Amino acid sequence: MVYYAHSKPDVAASEWQQLKDHLINTSNLAFELGRDAGISDLAQVAGRLHDIGKYSQAFQRRLEGSQQHVDHATAGAREIKQLFTTEPHKTYAGFLAYCIAGHHGGLPDVGSVIDVGGEGTLLARLDPNKTRLQDYSAYKTELDLSTLTFRPRLIKPIKEHQNFSASFLTRMIFSALVDADWLETETYMNGGRKLRGDYKSIQALTHRFNLFLQRFDNPQNAINHKRTETLKACISKAAEKQGIFTLTVPTGGGKTLASMAFALNHAVKYGLKRIIYVIPFTSIIEQNAAIFKECLGEKNILEHHSNFDWEQKQESPDDQTNSAMSKLKLASENWDIPIVATTNVQFFESLFASQKSRCRKLHNIAKSVIIFDEAQMLPREYMKPCLLAVQELVQNYGASAVFCTATQPLLKQFLPDMPEFIELAPNPQALFDFYKRVQVKNTGKLSDAELLEQMNSHPQVLCIVNTRKHAKGLFDGLAEDGRFHLSTLMCPAHRKKTLRTIRERLKNGETCRVVSTQVMEAGIDVDFPVGFRAMAGLDSVIQAAGRVNREGKMPGSEIFVFEPETNFIKRTPIYITQTADVACSILRDFSADPLSIKAINAYFERLYNLHDDKLGFDAKEILPCFDKGEGFDFKTAAEKFKLIEDNTVAVIIPYNDMASKSVEELRISPNPVLILRKLQTYTVNIYENEFQALNKMGVIEMVADRYAVLKDMSCYDARTGIVLPARNGGEAIFFD
Repeated sequence: MVYYAHSKPDVAASEWQQLKDHLINTSNLAFELGRDAGISDLAQVAGRLHDIGKYSQAFQRRLEGSQQHVDHATAGAREIKQLFTTEPHKTYAGFLAYCIAGHHGGLPDVGSVIDVGGEGTLLARLDPNKTRLQDYSAYKTELDLSTLTFRPRLIKPIKEHQNFSASFLTRMIFSALVDADWLETETYMNGGRKLRGDYKSIQALTHRFNLFLQRFDNPQNAINHKRTETLKACISKAAEKQGIFTLTVPTGGGKTLASMAFALNHAVKYGLKRIIYVIPFTSIIEQNAAIFKECLGEKNILEHHSNFDWEQKQESPDDQTNSAMSKLKLASENWDIPIVATTNVQFFESLFASQKSRCRKLHNIAKSVIIFDEAQMLPREYMKPCLLAVQELVQNYGASAVFCTATQPLLKQFLPDMPEFIELAPNPQALFDFYKRVQVKNTGKLSDAELLEQMNSHPQVLCIVNTRKHAKGLFDGLAEDGRFHLSTLMCPAHRKKTLRTIRERLKNGETCRVVSTQVMEAGIDVDFPVGFRAMAGLDSVIQAAGRVNREGKMPGSEIFVFEPETNFIKRTPIYITQTADVACSILRDFSADPLSIKAINAYFERLYNLHDDKLGFDAKEILPCFDKGEGFDFKTAAEKFKLIEDNTVAVIIPYNDMASKSVEELRISPNPVLILRKLQTYTVNIYENEFQALNKMGVIEMVADRYAVLKDMSCYDARTGIVLPARNGGEAIFFD
């Protein structure tokens, strides 16, 4: 009998892919994909065993059209445990069992010996008395498992978190396995045609980037001279030994180009494969990616961010490989491209995911330079697991990391057994002194009426507050002429258009009064003569100050920090209260220079001392999922690790003709991914209770029974965005 791995529509069964060929091809590909992570042997063994459960008659009938469910993933996990029963191979076989068992449905929890069949835990699935499998013994007619062997992968475990290191190794093996499985299937389904790859090498891109930078060799003013000085300092340090670096540069100091210049030249020096640029906000990722595209070419930059996840759950890769998707869409699946610009959410949630679609990219993070822009925005409640993951990548998988910001957090305290971080900027305090162009004044309590009176007295002014509701309320009180609002209630396309108008009015000296939420801070290139900032963390205050007198052409510019007295905030979010209290103490104790390195260090030291380690930096208790003595709870950790909670809904806004046309295409498209990609700049994320309130009003339509569309545009204000029904209670912060 011939055993098959995959069927193909409209093709005779005799031409289906034979199972032994799929296993051999997948194992060989997994070996290659595992090279950079140093896991080739382990990935190869996993590839050889992952689908042996398909040797059952029941699965072969499924290929012929049977609807009977067949567990084909557990078989290989059982076999690997029986093949290697002595140490150290026994331990590694346990890691492989997770990978093989999870290659279809995702990495499971270990469970316990009392689990019953059907619970899906690894221990329940490995026990033949609890989970019955179809007879797959026919594999013996085509495979000789007695010849399988591997070299254990030696890693340097993290002190006090050795099990976390072991779980991370398991993830890397899993990544190489599922990516190889997907790619091998993709190749078969497309008749061997190559759909991806053929990008410029890191060496070629570095050469191109360095040529681009030559335009800055002869700066014509003091600011550009200082930016060029920082740029050249970063390039000169590219030869530093791999590890963890910091780049502490004030707002406007040119850190975007400087960090990429270091990363590319560092990658060439040490033979690294890609640059991953991680940004906290989707509102600025396109801006930075546009800079990289100008330098390196659009085809060489992958932007992986979206209000809609490209990696939608699918039973197999067949549908997506048969659809007309671009190479960049394919690259978003596994990051097999030299330059990736992504978000904190995408990067870190992938590192802790259990589903195969999100884990495919992990092995490609090995031997990369990872730049964390606006590092002060690393999620505090997940700080410990996030930084331990970064340590693993640097310590065991050949990566280098750069924490890049104007307000450098004290991250070294979370990684005490790592070498000292290397600062790339030449004398950060001297840079802060040079770029200082605004005075910070703490005005104390300020009512909305007083604030509006002061704002209306300035023809050009920026005010940043902490909540959407407060921003909307203040906007309504501004003088009509030249008033603008920015918040996440506006879809990105709307915000982009508004920002363009704001920049034009500032440049032309026209009236321009702006009230905004935090979306106006990091990475937004605007230049106001005066600013107001509701009390928040010192990092937020400094970021807001970076939007005032940005080019240093308005001596005496000031930003006023105030404690809001307002009816628009029923209850201030705890995080804002905590950071604001610490910032108040810093503004008091460092009143002479709150923008100094000493003040920033003191702020983060006091902030991080507010909570004990468990509650403050691993609030969702991710690490205990991997510190279990008997195994790992991958599935539970993935469910807990959500930087953006699941209680939000993306609502598509038919903001213009293009958005409306795309919505109509969405109604009939069998492959909506590319349409959703176009619509990502026309969506607003709102909380479920807000969505339900709008839905009760009858203004929401579910297109294709899946995608929420605002069908009544009278509920979308042309100046402030989506209009939400009034509700009581506090308001959470929306980080865009």
